[in-house]
Amino acid sequence: MPVSCRTRPQASTALEAALPVTGAKVHPTYARLLCMLLRSLGADVEHSLAAAGLSWAELAVREQMLDFAVVHQLVLAALAASERPALGLDLGQLAQISAHGALGYAMVASRDLRQALETVARFASLRNGLLRFELQEDAAQAVLRVHECCNLGQARGFVLEMVLGTALRLMESVVGHRVPALRIELPFAQPTDPRWLAQLRQQFDGPLGFDAPVLAVHLTPAMLSLPCLTADPRAYEAARQDCERELAQARGAPGPWTLRVQQLLLQRAPGEPFAGVAEAAAHCHASVRTLIRHLRLEGGSYQAVLDGVRQEQALRALRQGEDSVEEIAAALGFEDTSNFSRTVRRWFGLTPTALRARLRGEGVFR
Repeated sequence: MPVSCRTRPQASTALEAALPVTGAKVHPTYARLLCMLLRSLGADVEHSLAAAGLSWAELAVREQMLDFAVVHQLVLAALAASERPALGLDLGQLAQISAHGALGYAMVASRDLRQALETVARFASLRNGLLRFELQEDAAQAVLRVHECCNLGQARGFVLEMVLGTALRLMESVVGHRVPALRIELPFAQPTDPRWLAQLRQQFDGPLGFDAPVLAVHLTPAMLSLPCLTADPRAYEAARQDCERELAQARGAPGPWTLRVQQLLLQRAPGEPFAGVAEAAAHCHASVRTLIRHLRLEGGSYQAVLDGVRQEQALRALRQGEDSVEEIAAALGFEDTSNFSRTVRRWFGLTPTALRARLRGEGVFR
């Protein structure tokens, strides 16, 4: 949900509409929640994961964002496996506050619904790069609009349903009850399956429109002034600062301690092991505990900095160089090629060979 992104024009062909734009990212928490939902429905989770080139063992511990091309494949497999008419709504209602990280904690600690939705509009990009939230208000009305930042492919309905379900759940969590008299507009035709509407009506019973330009939730200034049930100014400020640090890091603005560790790691000669956390601390003239504390305050960790350096070097080597995957693995300090391949798949959702083809425009996701 980058603030600066623009809505992609309508696809000109059916094939273009079916294929999502690559490059957008989604937090792995939502993929894990989708797998949990499938299990609760008795669907074949491993088959759905395999269709996306994933395994539960890798996904369960993944910290890096997933490419939307991977998530797209997982969603399509999940829709086929579940046969639920509104699986996205199910997932949106399943997500607990903790699933949204510091953003979720900031919302429920907000002063009122207005501050909560303003927080979403600013920081939602920390959780995925598919959508942009915009809150507009005047004396008479307020509108929360959700702009699509890329082609969502065949997963479009699922993604928008999930966002709607998540928004309704979060607003209810903030004020302690359903927000009355909401009006919702959806940017697609009304589904023909009556179960879809019945499922939505379990969460929302207000006016509903279809074929709108964007997903929009209409409120009033009085609704925005509804107090938050768990308002806590100190907790809100702490969570907001965490969000700001994550946002700065995502925008490529590392803090001074992160930058010093990066510079040390970049000085490594090809094939040599990377400096460990103790060596990094000595380089910064600090104890290990002090270094860890400062990196955490900047929104990161030693492992995150190391992963970032390795990711950039791996991408550069795969895009520009002619070295084999085995040679790149050795140059980046991996003990063996299989370990490198597993790590690249964990980072980017693709094997090194498939990633090289993607970077050079020689192939598509598989």
